[in-house]
Amino acid sequence: MENNRLQLLQSFIGKPFTGSPSPFAKWLNGTVLAVDENSIEFQFEVRKEMTNPAGTLHGGVICGMFDDCIGVNFMILGTEYFFPTINLNVEFFSPAKEGDTVLVKTTVVKKGKSVINVKADMFLSKKMIASATSNLVVSQIKING
Repeated sequence: MENNRLQLLQSFIGKPFTGSPSPFAKWLNGTVLAVDENSIEFQFEVRKEMTNPAGTLHGGVICGMFDDCIGVNFMILGTEYFFPTINLNVEFFSPAKEGDTVLVKTTVVKKGKSVINVKADMFLSKKMIASATSNLVVSQIKING
């Protein structure tokens, strides 16, 4: 079976992902670096409006980057029904600041019939600065397209 969502995301490799229906994702303005059936990599430029009063990448924005990338990773799985996030557990290790470029890599750990578990890591250069895990649970909402 052809996975149109996977193919769409792959067509954005090396470019900002303007194909997202999410206004928040468009605000984040992530660039797609790599895509396969079970993982994605996005790059984000840390802008001033993404920082906290200390001048570092805001924890809420980090969570948003993780949640958005995990959502994109879910969508390319080609499931028939929507799996909303039921939890997002984040650990913060080191800061990033305005002008830095961070990389978010997600990987599907387990894809069950009712729950999907995804892991995500954020890097600054090669240093991991945050990590997350999330569970998504099947709903009755059918996905169009």
